[in-house]
Amino acid sequence: MGTSRTGGKPIGGPYGFLWDSSWNTLILQVALVTLLVLSALPPPPGLTGPGFRALAIFITCFGLWITAALPFAVTGLLAISLLSVFRVLTPTAAFALFGNTAVFFILGSFILAAAIMKSGLSRRIALVILMRFGRSSRSLLMAVFLIAWSLSLVMSEHAVAAVLFPVVLEIVRAVEDGPKAGPYGKALLVALGWGAIVGGTGTLLGGARAPLALGILKRLTNEEITFLEWSRVVFPVTIVMAVIALILIAVIFHGGAPDVSRARRRLAQGMADLGPISRREKGTAVVFFLTILCWMFLSGHVDIATTSILASVSPFVFRLISWADTEEYVNWGIILMYGGAVALGTALSETGAAAWVAHALLPWGAPRLVLLGTMVLLAALLTEGMSSAAVVAFLLPLGIGFAEPLGIPPRHLAYLVAVAAGLVFVFPTGAPPIAIIFSSRLLRIRDILVPGAILHVLSWTVILLWVRFFWPRAGLP
Repeated sequence: MGTSRTGGKPIGGPYGFLWDSSWNTLILQVALVTLLVLSALPPPPGLTGPGFRALAIFITCFGLWITAALPFAVTGLLAISLLSVFRVLTPTAAFALFGNTAVFFILGSFILAAAIMKSGLSRRIALVILMRFGRSSRSLLMAVFLIAWSLSLVMSEHAVAAVLFPVVLEIVRAVEDGPKAGPYGKALLVALGWGAIVGGTGTLLGGARAPLALGILKRLTNEEITFLEWSRVVFPVTIVMAVIALILIAVIFHGGAPDVSRARRRLAQGMADLGPISRREKGTAVVFFLTILCWMFLSGHVDIATTSILASVSPFVFRLISWADTEEYVNWGIILMYGGAVALGTALSETGAAAWVAHALLPWGAPRLVLLGTMVLLAALLTEGMSSAAVVAFLLPLGIGFAEPLGIPPRHLAYLVAVAAGLVFVFPTGAPPIAIIFSSRLLRIRDILVPGAILHVLSWTVILLWVRFFWPRAGLP
């Protein structure tokens, strides 16, 4: 009594969260009590009342993001609402933050990615490259990694993983004799996941965390980073990590050299099924190529979010995509989540809470490289257990809080936090590509726990070397 069913799942009554004993309900109860208790306490020395309430709201939403007790989008909406309810920001200021440029850049990128996937262009590119370079087991493994890596430079990494996953899964089934994946089959899946993740750090298009970092940076400091500038500074990390990841996959997942002839036959059949390239694919390719050029060379004159939205309109104007197609591919939940993340980051900074936490947590007095290394380590560890958006929303305002006293330009922290939060190699909760390859049920956490931990250590080292030696040469003191 008192329950109904929607989609086969029981839905409790309006007060069920008060007594239901499920894990998510317990988390919601703890979150509610935590928020109420913290908001009722007097602020600690050095922190204002609004700052302490902003911190209480962040702790609550941070916990909900980590545990996924509520959908990420719902927590994002909750964050904006609570900032108004607890008078951290005015209602107008709180909800206006949802309209920041980062959110609209992400929205435009999602619509463009939807056009590429719906047209079949992304699948055709993947099959062409895999057919061309997949002549041996080693070259096929490298081709899977590099196609995931290269597509993630111009598309969202989770979209790339979603597009390539059926193709790679067919290859795995073709080269394996039984229903379970051997070392080589697992290597192919890991190559897909890691390739998408590493490539996703190279430009602003690979993941929404980088545009989010730029949105927070602009909101807090009014500084801007262009598309080309971001790529110029960050791309060396992507290149080095791609080489390291490929070597690690080849060394750890070695398992002989299986015959790939059956896999090539399946790829050839896939190409035949696609048929000749269509007008829709050609038009989509032209639109996306021109958009990339605008992002690269006009971002100093036209905001990248404006270009993104104008570009996303083009496929509709030229009848390359319908609105129903975008609804299938655009992750509207991510859009809502990032709006809440930007609002939280802004509230933490404007109320002084970010600077207060930074002074309390970070090893003051240590060399600058140690402080930056601590930020990288925190970003890497936190992102394995939660959305990279929440990590950026948490750490970037903190970083900006301690950047000024140390004489570090805030824009440098945007590079650092976004890149570190993007390099996630083990747990499905941290990165959609990892969740996608685990959906095959051919991998277990233990299969990539040690390799992923090794890659984490190596990525941490690469980022510190990037800061120490490349930043000065790139004009970042």
